[in-house]
Amino acid sequence: MEKITTRADMRHYAARHGAETGFVPTMGYLHEGHLSLVERSRAENRRTVVSIFVNPAQFNDPGDLEKYPVDLERDFAMLRAAGVDAVFCPPRAEIYPRGVPPLQMAYPDLMRRLCGAARPGHFEGVLLIVHNLLQWLQPANAYFGLKDYQQYLLIKKMALDLEFTTNIVGCPLVRESDGLAMSSRNVRLSANGRTQALALSRSLFHAADLWKNGHTVAELRSALASGMASLRTDYAEVCDAHTLEPLHDKATRKAQTLIAVAAFVDDVRLIDNVLID
Repeated sequence: MEKITTRADMRHYAARHGAETGFVPTMGYLHEGHLSLVERSRAENRRTVVSIFVNPAQFNDPGDLEKYPVDLERDFAMLRAAGVDAVFCPPRAEIYPRGVPPLQMAYPDLMRRLCGAARPGHFEGVLLIVHNLLQWLQPANAYFGLKDYQQYLLIKKMALDLEFTTNIVGCPLVRESDGLAMSSRNVRLSANGRTQALALSRSLFHAADLWKNGHTVAELRSALASGMASLRTDYAEVCDAHTLEPLHDKATRKAQTLIAVAAFVDDVRLIDNVLID
């Protein structure tokens, strides 16, 4: 497995292999969810590249950035075992040699909802780093987990509007055996917090069942609020999966509906969602 640490070397790699490459961008501290993206990429491309970079531009809380788990040697071992061809793991100064630039890409309607409402500047930072990574590597396909559904929508829209040739692929959310959505942040949960966190997935599954059985949006929101009453909830929403517009009982049911939640457990912000066709 080749390790690449500079933009120049990444561009050189892209010149040789970009058109046959699948790309999985990450912030490290990998888990089975990330490896499912690697597996998909390896099935659909001749080569797979993974990036590991904890992007300061997308942290609106400096304390959250400080606490983000990092273990590169652990990650390298997992990626090597998974058959990854190259890993791009640059230092921060390589990505932002003049500091984080003030340039911002924004989709106000999408960004003002769900996570964007609570984390100002977060998605602008995400789009900045993903834009640059796609520019440097120019992969055929790039893979993103649908746990970060709003992020996926924004990246797909950016790639379309800026006419990237890279195909943006959304991959299913991966869960622990008890239903908890896999996240690098889960390692920060205490044993009791880990149990409390199950309220997110249980509430989502219950709301999804209600939706499939014809219950109203108001009843879904009530069920979500009740199921997550013990947690400090950021949001619990039922919305159009393409626009993130909240649904109302008088609205026609959409082809795809997103039920999404965010809450704090042990001061760790967790997100989860269920996508219903």
